[in-house]
Amino acid sequence: MSDNQPFRDETGQVTGIRVLPATAEGANYEIALSTEGTIETTKYSALWSYAQVQRNDGSIYGSGDGVLTTECGEVFRLKGSGSAPGKEADGSVIFKVINHHHTASAKFEHLNGVAAAGVYKVSPDGQTTAQFDLI
Repeated sequence: MSDNQPFRDETGQVTGIRVLPATAEGANYEIALSTEGTIETTKYSALWSYAQVQRNDGSIYGSGDGVLTTECGEVFRLKGSGSAPGKEADGSVIFKVINHHHTASAKFEHLNGVAAAGVYKVSPDGQTTAQFDLI
């Protein structure tokens, strides 16, 4: 992995949105997401489910869980959270995010207990891109 290559790089698609009861904080949603990409140059696919609140001030916060499976069958459990100031002029949302990785894989055991921070962009049509670097 070169110094300018991200630790994780992915694209994806929102596959479902469920409206949850609103709270005093704002509108609540459950989001389902399917992604694919590379982690340290190894290809993977991942599934996510996360809760998202669109706060009354327009800002957005989300947190959830994912399962990442590499092309070789290694499995990661992921925890993530992120915030965005609101929608951009084009309707996209750009989150600043943090992901925590855990795996029983010997190949990737060095990633247990480390976090990755990045930018996760969701376009109005539900397509996503994300890049993460270790912190």
